[in-house]
Amino acid sequence: MLEHVLNGLYYGSILFMIASGMTIIFGVLGILNLAHGELYALGAFSAFSIIGFVAGQVAAPTGPVTAIVFGVVVLAGSLATAAVLLPVGGALEAAFIRPIYDRDEVYQLLLTYGLLLVLTDVMKFVWGPSPVDLGVFGGINEIPTTELVGIDYPSYNVFVILIGIAVFAWLVWFFDRTKTGRIVRATAINREMSTAIGISTDRMFTLVFAIGAFFAGFGGAMVSIGPGSASLGMGLDWLVLSFVVIVIGGLGSLNGAFVGSMLVGVSSRVVTPYYPQLELAVPFLLMVLVLLLKPEGLYGAWGEIQ
Repeated sequence: MLEHVLNGLYYGSILFMIASGMTIIFGVLGILNLAHGELYALGAFSAFSIIGFVAGQVAAPTGPVTAIVFGVVVLAGSLATAAVLLPVGGALEAAFIRPIYDRDEVYQLLLTYGLLLVLTDVMKFVWGPSPVDLGVFGGINEIPTTELVGIDYPSYNVFVILIGIAVFAWLVWFFDRTKTGRIVRATAINREMSTAIGISTDRMFTLVFAIGAFFAGFGGAMVSIGPGSASLGMGLDWLVLSFVVIVIGGLGSLNGAFVGSMLVGVSSRVVTPYYPQLELAVPFLLMVLVLLLKPEGLYGAWGEIQ
């Protein structure tokens, strides 16, 4: 049972990295970005090129010191992979999303769905139609297991759980303690007043979309290292689960995205080993239960980052 819970926390940590970007984008821009899953997939494919190159410069881990060095290299490679998504996200917002802010939601959904198809073809053109395997480089999965309460558990999974917690802590600090974060929150709460006091909403919107793309790419890099592969269409399942998470947590709520991700991750990984036929149903059953008890979500904050 403990191992299933740890697997759920690992799964939830990955899910939070992806859902947090979607939550930030929706909380500020008010757009449900259907292309978010493909930004995650783009991060996974980019990790194949970037982390694969970096990993090739480091020998496969043979001892604790080498394993730690290799882990640092992979983390740096994941951040570099996510950084690639920053200009991609900014360019997509400026070129395609910005002109339709005042349009009906249907236009936004159709546009982001079109971007989903375009990004899929771009990845197919660059990396080909077949899955790419990061494991051929001798990756972080070779780091020895960690003994936790009497069980041997993969160190990489523990690493990802800690990274997920660190990402949540950083986002809370960024939006609560920094000037830029407070400006973003002010823009989300009242765009007209923010413009009246001299805040460039265009610049803030581009920044927010770029941040959302960054965390989608970071989550993609983490996943590509774990299973060791990236494939076309991999973003669809995570996109759907991200929608489930932000509905459970409350639209626009960062705290809700974190709690919702962990609930979905742990519940699905605890139930599935005993009832495998419920693997796909568990997240949606949890969403229905939350909506029946609290329709606005656990931390309902419509249109406001909190």
